[in-house]
Amino acid sequence: MDTDMVRARNTIPRRPEAARCVCWSVLGTLAVAALALPGVAAAQSLRVAPTLTTELTWTDNVDAEPNGRDDWILEVTPGISVSRTAGRMTGSLSARLRNLMYFNESDENTSFVSLNGSGTFEAIEDLLFIDAVAAITRSNRSAFSGRGPGDPLSVDSADETRTWSITPRLESDLEFGEAGRGSARYSSRGVSSNSDGLGDQQVDTWDLSLSDPGGLRFFGWGIDYSRTDLDGGGSSSAPQTEETLRGTLFANISSQFRLRGIVGRESNDYEDGVENSSDIVGGGFDWYPTDRTAILATAEDRFFGTGYDVSFNHRMSRSVWFFNVSRDTSSFARDLGDALVFDQGCFELVSDPAYRPGITDPLERQRLLLDCLSVTALRTNSAYIERSIGGGFSLLGVRNTLSFSVTRSDSSSLSESTALLPDDDFATTDEVSTTSATVSWSHQLTGTSSLVASITRSRSEAEDDPDLDTRRLTGTFGVTRTLGPNTQGGVRYRYQKAEGSSDYTENAVTATLGMRF
Repeated sequence: MDTDMVRARNTIPRRPEAARCVCWSVLGTLAVAALALPGVAAAQSLRVAPTLTTELTWTDNVDAEPNGRDDWILEVTPGISVSRTAGRMTGSLSARLRNLMYFNESDENTSFVSLNGSGTFEAIEDLLFIDAVAAITRSNRSAFSGRGPGDPLSVDSADETRTWSITPRLESDLEFGEAGRGSARYSSRGVSSNSDGLGDQQVDTWDLSLSDPGGLRFFGWGIDYSRTDLDGGGSSSAPQTEETLRGTLFANISSQFRLRGIVGRESNDYEDGVENSSDIVGGGFDWYPTDRTAILATAEDRFFGTGYDVSFNHRMSRSVWFFNVSRDTSSFARDLGDALVFDQGCFELVSDPAYRPGITDPLERQRLLLDCLSVTALRTNSAYIERSIGGGFSLLGVRNTLSFSVTRSDSSSLSESTALLPDDDFATTDEVSTTSATVSWSHQLTGTSSLVASITRSRSEAEDDPDLDTRRLTGTFGVTRTLGPNTQGGVRYRYQKAEGSSDYTENAVTATLGMRF
């Protein structure tokens, strides 16, 4: 098994530039096809909307420093939004040109492209799919310094992050057993940043699986192989590789409860570039006590100790409750996910139905709002072991919606300090912990206006360097109003306070006018 893994490692090519070009080509094809085929696209739920957003902000601490200065900031942002919700090519693409002009500090004026897009192309019906994601945003990614994650005034060029991913996948129902299914997936994701703590990263992942959970009626089986190559972009040029092979035996106790036994083998070269191999032994269960409740749990003996993944989800007609706890290996590029895609702002998810029109479920939009508000920052090019726990709920009323979430993550670096970039959050500590709690509330005043408010409290701690510890408090209150079929206006107040390695207080008021054509 170990020899096979080494042989596979040496034969799978890594083509970062080619993959990057393909990814941007797929996203470009989505937009070009949508614009070039108006007749067909109209029949397949295409929406093309040029946009223009203007914002006027006053802040009493434009520098986010202990003795910051006040300033007025005018932002004029033209853009275009393309979405398609039916047909063999679906997805959305939003591109905006943000132009910020400072009244007192004109040398801070800046213009940059903000882009986010994701799409799926069904190349062969019910068999071959290609997923693509791309984003360009500016937001501080450090857990300890600068403005908080998602701050709309975090527009320094050093905070710009660009990411892309392309994932061709084969999904097929196989002609054997009760529910035989096989899949093959390759995912390539790249992150390029101006920050000295991120650099250029790439993670390539191969996943192969074959399973028939009910193949022997009471028993079922599954085989899964996964390989991940991480190039962290640090001073160590050799990518880190992790491979796992698992075999699973299912015991179908009932239609609602299933047990899983897991055995396997894994290898990696996280420790000083030396390959280490170990066995995987574990188990778990899948329990669906009702049609609206799912409880899933897995625990395994891994090379780093006990790995686990436990989740609870319960949905009622007007509420969602969730809880999850996990411990596994990860990296910045793998964890990035939707944190970059939702760059326009969190509250547009609940105040602007035209934003991300493919998400029509109000409870799903609330869940994404919580994810956006409670995103945790970690600026690193290192692979790490992450232990996370989180839970919360969303309650949807006739005119009010209330959501709450609390999360905690503990991340331990798997790289030597010599492989880290200068501003890496792991540069002076081996473990970073972040705790965050968020409450959000929205109230429908009339059919055309609403109130939105949130408060987030977070704390980031460095185990080996207490001077880095940072506490943040962010509160937002705003009112939005629909002024016409394609026009929306609003006023938003934002309060921020940071204590620790970052120490500042800010009050900001923003007036917004947005139009879609």
